Amino acid sequence: MSQQRMRSRLVSPLVLTGLILAARLVSVPPLSDPVAGAAPAALYLKIPWVYLLFAPVFTLWDGVSMLSMTRLVGFLGGTIAVYLLWRVSRWLLTGMNSPRALRVRPLHEGKVLLLSATLFAAFVAIGAVWHRPMLSLAGTAPDEIIVDFHSHTNVSHDVRDTWMRGFDTEANRRWHSRAGFDAAFITDHNVSHQSPDTSRHTSGVSRQTSSAGGETVLCPGIEISAWRAHIVLLGNTGPVDRRRYRGLEGVLMLLATSDSEYGALSLASLPEYRRNHWNRLDSLVAAGLDGLELVNASPKANELTRPEVKHVIDVARHHNRFVAGVSDSHGWGATSMVWNLVRTPGESRQDPCPKVIRQLRTGFGSVRIIERHRVRPDDWWPALATPLGVVWETWRSMGWSLVASWLIWIWAIVVVRRRRDQTS
Repeated sequence: MSQQRMRSRLVSPLVLTGLILAARLVSVPPLSDPVAGAAPAALYLKIPWVYLLFAPVFTLWDGVSMLSMTRLVGFLGGTIAVYLLWRVSRWLLTGMNSPRALRVRPLHEGKVLLLSATLFAAFVAIGAVWHRPMLSLAGTAPDEIIVDFHSHTNVSHDVRDTWMRGFDTEANRRWHSRAGFDAAFITDHNVSHQSPDTSRHTSGVSRQTSSAGGETVLCPGIEISAWRAHIVLLGNTGPVDRRRYRGLEGVLMLLATSDSEYGALSLASLPEYRRNHWNRLDSLVAAGLDGLELVNASPKANELTRPEVKHVIDVARHHNRFVAGVSDSHGWGATSMVWNLVRTPGESRQDPCPKVIRQLRTGFGSVRIIERHRVRPDDWWPALATPLGVVWETWRSMGWSLVASWLIWIWAIVVVRRRRDQTS
C-alpha cells in the first residue's frame, strides 16, 4: 500500500481522536437534577463490563434512546443527509485523482446503499428489542430509595400487542434491577395491581420485604385513561371504573377522590397534561392532584422545553406538590434516562412501597429527580444535525473509562485494516 494511501487512512481516526479529546475540554456531568441543577457529588453511573467493552455501540444506543419524538425524526432525516454527504464527497474526492471515477456506478451505489441501510436498521432494531446491560445509578445514601413511578407490563394493551408481549412483571423487575432501582410502580393501563397481602384482586405484582439482595421491589398502581388525560394512581387501588371519569368534571372528581376512595396518590402523566391541560394545571392541583411528571423517558412525552420544565416546577412548588421523573417503560430497549431519590430518614430500603407513598404526601421536595445528559428537544442543534448532536453530547458526558474504550476501538480498527492490507 502506498504511503499516500496509508496517510489518508489515518485522517479519520486522527480526527475522531481529536474530537473525542476536545469534547473532554467542554465536558458536562452525566447526571443532573432538573430542580436543583447539580446532582449530588456522590452519585455516579455504574458501568457493566460488557457495556464498557463495547462502549461505542452501547453509548450511541443510549443517546438515541433518550431522544424525544421530534428529535428522533430529526435523527432519521439527519442520518440520511449524512449518508448522502458521505457518498457525494467520496465521489468528488475520488474524481480529483481520476476523472473517470466521476462516472456514476448505479449498481455499486445500490450495493452500498443496501448495506448501509441494513446496518442502520440492525442498529435501531437491536437497540430497541435487546434487554442489554444497562448503566445503573449508584452512590445513594442508605436511607434513599431509588424509585420509578410509572412503568408497564404486557397487561397493558400497548405492550401486549407489540413485540414486547413477553414483558411481564418479572421482566419488568429485571429491567429495573439492572438500572439500579430499589422500587418500581407497575401502572398498567386501567388494570389495577395489588400486593398479595391484600384480599383484593391481584395481577402478578409481588411485594418483597427487602431490596437488599439487589432485586427491585414492585409496587402496585394503575394508569387511568380519563378524559384527555392519563392519571397514574400510586397504591393498592382495587378495580377502578374509568367510565365514571368522563369529561373534565370526571377528571376533577378522580383527582378529588383518589385518596379517599382508592387510598392512592394521583400523578399527572405526560404528554397528556402538556397537550390538553397546560393552561389548567392550577385547577387540576386545586382539585386534588398530588404530583406532576416532570421528566418522562417515552419519546412522545420527552418534549418538555426548559421554560416548560421551569413552569411545572413553579406550579408544584407553589402548591406543595411533588414532581417526578418516570421511565414509562413499555419494555423497549435498555436505557434508563431518569431516577427518583426518595429519602426516608432513619429507615432502610426494606419494604419500600408504603415508605415512598408516605414521603410523597409531604409534597414538593419529597422526590429528588436525577436525569442523564442528552440532546433535548430545545437544544441548539438543528433537527438535521441531531445525529451529530447525539455523538457530541455523548462524548461530552462520558468518563475517562468510556473515552478509553472508544479510542481503543478506533485504533484497533486502524491496526486490523493495516495488517489486512499488508497481507493482501
